[in-house]
Amino acid sequence: MNKEAVKMLKEVGVWKRFIVMMILRSPFDILNSVLTANLMCSFIRIIEKEEKEKLAGNAFLYLLFTILLFAYNMIIWQGISAKTTILLQKGLRKKVFSKILELPPEELKGKKGADWISRLNSDIDKACGYLTLPINYLHMLNALVNLLISSVIMAFLNIELYLIGIVVALAAFAINVLFVSKPIGKYKEDARKSLVEYTSLIEVSTKDRDIITMFEGENFLRNRIEEKSKEIFRENMKAHNRSSLGNMFFAFSGMLGYLMILVRGDAIMGKNMEDFAQLCKMTQYRSRSAMSLGCIYNCVNNMKGNLVGVKRVNEVILQEK
Repeated sequence: MNKEAVKMLKEVGVWKRFIVMMILRSPFDILNSVLTANLMCSFIRIIEKEEKEKLAGNAFLYLLFTILLFAYNMIIWQGISAKTTILLQKGLRKKVFSKILELPPEELKGKKGADWISRLNSDIDKACGYLTLPINYLHMLNALVNLLISSVIMAFLNIELYLIGIVVALAAFAINVLFVSKPIGKYKEDARKSLVEYTSLIEVSTKDRDIITMFEGENFLRNRIEEKSKEIFRENMKAHNRSSLGNMFFAFSGMLGYLMILVRGDAIMGKNMEDFAQLCKMTQYRSRSAMSLGCIYNCVNNMKGNLVGVKRVNEVILQEK
């Protein structure tokens, strides 16, 4: 976890609660992967042995395990995650608002005032989103646990097929991180700066309407607001396009790795690979691992933008520390 986020959690007093939430949430993805892979393997073996009467019993058993797993997940989210998010948002808003109340009146006018409004609203939302929103830190942690444990299981099943799958996936991940997603953080920061200026212009247009009319500045102000609105849209679209391009690379690498494992698995069937059911189990783990890698990539991209909010909130709540 980024050290700025750790400082923020400790300052608000939810650090220990957040650690408990991480520990309780982290097994979900890997348990789901194990359940799915073994379900596929058992079904294929039952069909191969022509014991179709066992299909209904196995299906019911796995359905029961799936319901229990998702019920556990819902209990954690509703019982711990929701309360932690509320406490975090409440604590941050209270601290930032207290700081705003201490400011002299001139600090709340014009662009400076818009910047403080941004810290109280947008930046706090991003700071909380970094830790608790979907496809951010918590999901990245779950995906990472799944990726690591699934890799160990795949290596145990067949080291050769595991290496084929992981090399293709890591190559796509490296291309995305080093080249495709690198500018996303800058685009989101530029969008945030434009949003602050946009908020300031909107405030001026409402509070100083008489002065603007006196100097016939309506068209100028309107054009400036329109320009800033377009800048926000352009920068966010740049970040979105980069993220979409990265997802395309992951989709391609996923199909390529899947096909390579099937081709090579067929060649070693009966030698280093026990049977078709085990090969299917391997492909299921590989598929879930590829999904985890893609999830980590998307989480990192979202976290880059939201980390800006964490840093700006810390600039306020930690400035006297």
